[in-house]
Amino acid sequence: MSLTTDDFAEFMAGDPEDDEEVPLGDALNELAVDVEVDAVEEVRDVRERL
Repeated sequence: MSLTTDDFAEFMAGDPEDDEEVPLGDALNELAVDVEVDAVEEVRDVRERL
């Protein structure tokens, strides 16, 4: 079995809720989550709980 572009045609239609005036990078930035974690501190915390 192989996939062709016809298999994805229904997923390639535009979304009427998309604001195509917003550049893709800006749209992705709005979805991004900024996570700051001190990895060393987190590992020590886990070790203390074990």
